[in-house]
Amino acid sequence: MSWSKLNKTINAHSVIPLDALSCRDFGVMLPVNFPFSKAKFTCQALAMLSQLNDYDLKMVCADIIQICANPNATNSIKHSRNPLRRLWRTKYPFRNYHFLIRYSLEASNISITDILFDKQLEGAKNNFAVERTMLYEVKRRSSHTYDKAMNDDEIRKVQGAWERIPTPTTQIKTQHAAVNGMQNELNKATWLMGTHLDRAYEGDGIKAYTLFHNPTDYTKLDLIECAFDKRSGTKSHNAQHLAAVLAQNNQQGKQVKWLAHSQGAIIFCAALEHYRIHYGKPLTGQQLAVHGSGSNVERLKRIAHSVGVKVVSVRNNPYDLVPNLADRSKISSSSLVRSLKFKGLVTDGSVGESPHTLPFLGLVTYAAQLEMLGNNEKADIVRKFIKTLPPTDARL
Repeated sequence: MSWSKLNKTINAHSVIPLDALSCRDFGVMLPVNFPFSKAKFTCQALAMLSQLNDYDLKMVCADIIQICANPNATNSIKHSRNPLRRLWRTKYPFRNYHFLIRYSLEASNISITDILFDKQLEGAKNNFAVERTMLYEVKRRSSHTYDKAMNDDEIRKVQGAWERIPTPTTQIKTQHAAVNGMQNELNKATWLMGTHLDRAYEGDGIKAYTLFHNPTDYTKLDLIECAFDKRSGTKSHNAQHLAAVLAQNNQQGKQVKWLAHSQGAIIFCAALEHYRIHYGKPLTGQQLAVHGSGSNVERLKRIAHSVGVKVVSVRNNPYDLVPNLADRSKISSSSLVRSLKFKGLVTDGSVGESPHTLPFLGLVTYAAQLEMLGNNEKADIVRKFIKTLPPTDARL
């Protein structure tokens, strides 16, 4: 049997004019204000556009609209030999946009020849604030995990259990995924979220997971971002990006077990609010575990239930200041005072001492953890509190 192309003149560099209807034939949903009369695409550029999630597509289209309005803008880079060929580097100031647009000027039209992923923005950076919001696939290197009180050497082995250089990806291909909290640069987020996933979904034998990396802009700006996502109205670009990832999972029928830690719970809650307004379809097959919640848990549960996400577990250490501040409606004054005594361990304590960083394994284990690391004073405080609790208390 012999095969032949229907049209031998069409290749990856062939230019195709589109309109509001024909663009859908290529799996691309362009906005209603898109300048179809000015912009044309090569097959290569259309193929790239069709692979983007809704968030990335919206950002790329916004840049193409700017190119059509002003193709000679200062942030367009001319080709060294052919000035009609250009590369558009976005002026978008946030951390989660990482595409370059290659185009050429043809009379009164703009030909979009390719959409390029800016690989220099991938991975860990010395300046944590220039890391980008991205999806990374993280693979396990060893079986070490945090499942009991540990000394510093054992904790270091846990930190080395996940690969330090994760693989960037445009979609979730693993069964498990996580959103990290504030002040987590990429290297820390990779091992810490893997550690939390192990405890959230015990028995799953996780070999790899996908990290939705929420990069840190350091304490002040991270807190501003948290406050922005907690307000009603437009959500952060982090949350909008995560909502698009959730929508992509839903469209592809993927069942994903999520973990949200600290600020990650705030982002997840905001993403679900954005999803409910802009997508609306039930998120069947998505599960969520919450650790060290920076979000009001009851609010998060209500929103999750409204879009079909199942919240399977919540782990909060009673001495963790973050969930005590996040949900003042449900936390007593005594709980807040108790957690304030451990504030220094949250902000400046070691990984093992902090009631917020590692997964909460129960108060008995936490007291043993503090004693093992030499903090007998705080260990005694925890043990005195344990004596006031009934034997059936779930926090033990």
